[in-house]
Amino acid sequence: MPADTDRHDGCADALIALLMVIADIVALAAAALWAALRGLGRGTEDAGGGKAVPGTAIPAAAPPVPPMDWTPVVMFGAVCLTLTVLTIVFWRGGLRITAWAQGAFALLAALAVCVSAAGEYDRAHPEPSAPTSPYIGTYGQCRSGGDSHECPGG
Repeated sequence: MPADTDRHDGCADALIALLMVIADIVALAAAALWAALRGLGRGTEDAGGGKAVPGTAIPAAAPPVPPMDWTPVVMFGAVCLTLTVLTIVFWRGGLRITAWAQGAFALLAALAVCVSAAGEYDRAHPEPSAPTSPYIGTYGQCRSGGDSHECPGG
């Protein structure tokens, strides 16, 4: 039996590829939308730091940085794994055009995994702020380092 009998018609392969591309776009867009809406909700939860303590004018210390949220990484990873499995299934089924299209979207989903992991890492590990100087100006201080009798205003 020749190897060409395992291959399907090119027109059917292209039509299946088109349908799968539409399904891939919907799946990746839904995952990205869900991750974005989840991130918006997280922004309001994290905004509670720095509120004034009742009875004082001094704001409370900022809350500790939240831990890394693995949900978007796992979600895009699941989409990537699904697309990779479909790529293998279509390749073995002889649908080469569909397999290449699925492979391209699997790479796009892998990129989404990397971007979401990097974003979550940056959010969970912010750059430390530069220390501020306790220097408040020259009022009441001597520039020469002498006692207060040498300085004006002292």
